[in-house]
Amino acid sequence: MENKKENKNGKITLEKLAGMVASGFGQTDKRFDSLDTEFYDVKSRLGKVEYQVDEVHDILKRFEENDILNLQKRVQILEKAVRALATSSTSK
Repeated sequence: MENKKENKNGKITLEKLAGMVASGFGQTDKRFDSLDTEFYDVKSRLGKVEYQVDEVHDILKRFEENDILNLQKRVQILEKAVRALATSSTSK
């Protein structure tokens, strides 16, 4: 029985099959290494985007709070003006 590349009837030997399997695992390892690198890059970029979204959310929250306070002040001024007009028109 030959254990080199192929025996006389053209079939693959165990040694050659083992080499093919090892080669396949080696290629798979390389592909997983590149996927790991891409995954960490995407994870890093996603972290940056998440930070930026949080910053925008905080800015919008402050902007809305300031707008609400400004509108409340304006409504109070208008209410005072309407009361003043109402009392001045009833006193005439």
